[in-house]
Amino acid sequence: MSLYQFGPFELDAEQLLLSVAGVPVALGPKVVETLLALLEHPGEVLSKSALLDRVWPDGFVEEANLAQNIYVLRKTLRAHWDADAIATVSRRGYRFVGEVRLVERAPSAPIAAAAVQAAGVPRRSALRRWGGAAAALAATIVLAFFAISSNTSAHLAGGSALSPKGARLYAIGRYYWNQRTEAGVTKSLAYFTQVVDTDPRDARGYAALADANAIMADYGYGSLKSPVYMERAHAYAQKALALDADSAEAYAVLGMIDSEMMSEKVLGRKAAAARTARGIAELRRSIALDASYGPAHEWYGIALLEGGRAHDALRELQAAANLDPLSISTTAWLSSAAYLDRQYDEAIAYAHQAIDLAPSRPDVWQNLGLSYEARGDRALAIATYKIYATKCASCATQASALLAHAYAVQHEMPLARAALAKAQADPNAPPSDIATALAAFGERTSAFVWLRRMHGYPHALIALDPRLDVLRQDARFRDFVQSPA
Repeated sequence: MSLYQFGPFELDAEQLLLSVAGVPVALGPKVVETLLALLEHPGEVLSKSALLDRVWPDGFVEEANLAQNIYVLRKTLRAHWDADAIATVSRRGYRFVGEVRLVERAPSAPIAAAAVQAAGVPRRSALRRWGGAAAALAATIVLAFFAISSNTSAHLAGGSALSPKGARLYAIGRYYWNQRTEAGVTKSLAYFTQVVDTDPRDARGYAALADANAIMADYGYGSLKSPVYMERAHAYAQKALALDADSAEAYAVLGMIDSEMMSEKVLGRKAAAARTARGIAELRRSIALDASYGPAHEWYGIALLEGGRAHDALRELQAAANLDPLSISTTAWLSSAAYLDRQYDEAIAYAHQAIDLAPSRPDVWQNLGLSYEARGDRALAIATYKIYATKCASCATQASALLAHAYAVQHEMPLARAALAKAQADPNAPPSDIATALAAFGERTSAFVWLRRMHGYPHALIALDPRLDVLRQDARFRDFVQSPA
């Protein structure tokens, strides 16, 4: 077994496991492979093309992915080591400049068995993103090792009154919560309950329980109905504020709950607008109290995106990703915001990063295909949509609608018509994707009929979709955007 030791770190080349002081560090496999390539040639300059070929031998990747991997590595190493170990050599590539020691050891039993878990997609994503499939999407990701994210550790260090035991339980719970899998969030509930038991007068455990219950509701997890989990989240957040009136975490989760776009037809336009405004104010207050808390930036970015402010949303989500580069949810939403802000190269790079972290998360594949198509790489888009069709039970129908649009803009009408017919045969077909395909066929009236079927979706978000540009000058489009969600 080959082990590379440098600073306080050790990298197991066979298991692709980076650890510090014996504790595994949560990094995506492609990020670790990038580090391994540099460690194998310490002091040598590795060109970008050599690194791309080594880490992504099958191609299908952007150079921005490599740059992001280097960024994540530098952030991770600096969190535990006072050294700039990775140097950029202008117009050439990168090199590892720290001292490296290679140790060969006999193989031992794995540190932890890999556990395959279901990776959910939040209702905001599954139900709203351009009229995606109505059911929550499910897929699988691998959680191989326990670790504490660098952002969580830094956040805890910023003045927490938790006891050492409570801080450790909190960090473990945050790690599982950040995976956004049903098993992970369920585990986080158990750990956060232990935090409350250990430190009952500290607000952080209650705020964390609020976060976990809010995600259970948003992703459709658990055996209870979503409103029950939302009520629990609200109650725990209020308990946290009773203990600490300046709890940034509590204001963030309250903001997430209140800013979630509720149907104006259910609440009424005035009530829905007031609730959304309250949620945004709570998210802003959270950021003002603690600008280092990533989830507040993520949820604020989502609220901005749902309000039609793609560029502002992209900025907030980038801030969230900088605070926690390993957050699967943040990176997935970052790809969406970049696409809707028409930053297609960035959207593609972020989608690849999210796929590295969670290869089976369906919505990321969808967004990758949309970004390829918008950039003009229709062959790649079609190939990606076909991969997306395999990612979940409800993905095939939406993939057919996506393919119908892609074929239509390529003037491959027989294929486009066949794909559209397949999508329309499903009563749960996503209305906005059907509408975009019909618009590409030139059937505008039918496209608007399908758009008007989108009840409960934020129309301002849907209106950002580049595929709807062909309808943008039509008065009916303006009426759609302004109509109740």
